[in-house]
Amino acid sequence: MSSARKERLKQARKWYPEQHFTEDSHIISAYRRTFHVDRICAMRELCMLKMLPPNLQAEFEDQLEQRSQRLKGKRLEASDNESDQDDTFYFIAGYTSGGFPYGITWEEAAAIEQGNVERKTDDDDEDWSDIL
Repeated sequence: MSSARKERLKQARKWYPEQHFTEDSHIISAYRRTFHVDRICAMRELCMLKMLPPNLQAEFEDQLEQRSQRLKGKRLEASDNESDQDDTFYFIAGYTSGGFPYGITWEEAAAIEQGNVERKTDDDDEDWSDIL
């Protein structure tokens, strides 16, 4: 835990009871304004204090857990895409809109490792001399 967070939590333990929050109070907004943090940080720190009414404590913890699960899913999806392989492709860089993979084939990867790859330049694409 950072020293800034430790200090905020220490101050918040004194600040929270002084506020006399009701059920209709905007606790997160008040915490954000007072301690200059974002919404997620405010929710996390208020949950850490365990000073909230039980219904708010449970609600905030559920929201934080859902957010955590969404982020884990996105990270897993990103890591799966980065190391994607199959029988044809050594590395799948992505998929077309039709769902077909593209990337580096096993043969191309082997040629690269052996150094048997000719580097293609823009001049190699077409001979424009007969068109001009």
